Amino acid sequence: MTDHTQLADTFRRFADQQATGLSPLYAALSRAVARTPELLDLAAYTQPGQPAPNMLLGAVHHILRRGVQHPLAPYFTGHEHLTEERAADLLSDFSRRHAVQIRRIIGARSVQTNEVNRCAVLLPAFAALQQQLDDDRPIQIVDVGASAGLALLWDRYTYAYDGSLLTLPDSDPDTVLHCEIRGGTPPLSLDPARFTAAVGIEPSPVDVTDPEATEWLISLTWPEQTARMRALDSALALAARTPPTILSGTAQDHLADVVAQTPGDHHLVLVFSWSIYQIFGSPGGRNRLVDTLAELSEHRPLHEISIGHFGHDTARMIMASHDRGVSRSDVVAHCDVYGTWLDWLATPPARPSA
Repeated sequence: MTDHTQLADTFRRFADQQATGLSPLYAALSRAVARTPELLDLAAYTQPGQPAPNMLLGAVHHILRRGVQHPLAPYFTGHEHLTEERAADLLSDFSRRHAVQIRRIIGARSVQTNEVNRCAVLLPAFAALQQQLDDDRPIQIVDVGASAGLALLWDRYTYAYDGSLLTLPDSDPDTVLHCEIRGGTPPLSLDPARFTAAVGIEPSPVDVTDPEATEWLISLTWPEQTARMRALDSALALAARTPPTILSGTAQDHLADVVAQTPGDHHLVLVFSWSIYQIFGSPGGRNRLVDTLAELSEHRPLHEISIGHFGHDTARMIMASHDRGVSRSDVVAHCDVYGTWLDWLATPPARPSA
């Protein structure tokens, strides 16, 4: 039997640090995998660089959502609570029955979650930036690490901040994103007409018109997060009607060209939503990003909105400007990884001199 000590530790950490409190089901199943050699053998088929717990449990969820009948199914619909005593037996039996399909899924697919509710914390940043850039020039947003591109359609959603609805001219009433304001007064007033059609950059774009691809995105959502699943499903349906524009390739493939080709009379804003370390590596990804944008800003001023943990327990939002090789940044908010709450801390960076 292969020694999977490190892989078992990965599943235990996932249970303790991520799933506990958010998904009792995934916490129980992850601990079951950690102590079951047969399940660790199966999880080892995950592609290098992909998080094995998300992949294995996402594959199980994906198969069950197709209507497969198994005693494990009721636990994925919230109808029953799975005890840790039964978790290993049920998951082992399910995995034996569907081992070929699970290996195929986790050996070929990747985690490409597209958390649409993060738009609820990005919108105040866009509003703050518009207030900062008060010269009426168009604003071009480029989402780096766009996945399915749902954040590119930020102006098509309806927002509920502390229960009060915010609608934009093109808001879809069926796609409502909820966000709790825990502190500060985030700016929420903006003119979407000032923003040109957003563009994404993504190594493996998700085709929002492909039901198989979008079903995988939904399957990666944890079963207890029903509101998150509904919002994602609704946003994907909206995106299928008006597919976003995504450049296929890495940031290294496209960033320089995007900077060069964006019209000179446009403000260019690069958005990184939990994607910096995927692109620039860890540790030190943030510093490498700043160096890259500072170099690109020798050609034109750049604006940046980045969200991530950056070595902290609580995620934070950074707004930055890069001009003539000089970078200035401020932490303007703390927020939830799913965009369900926002603590607005400060005003955005001062507008750079011309």
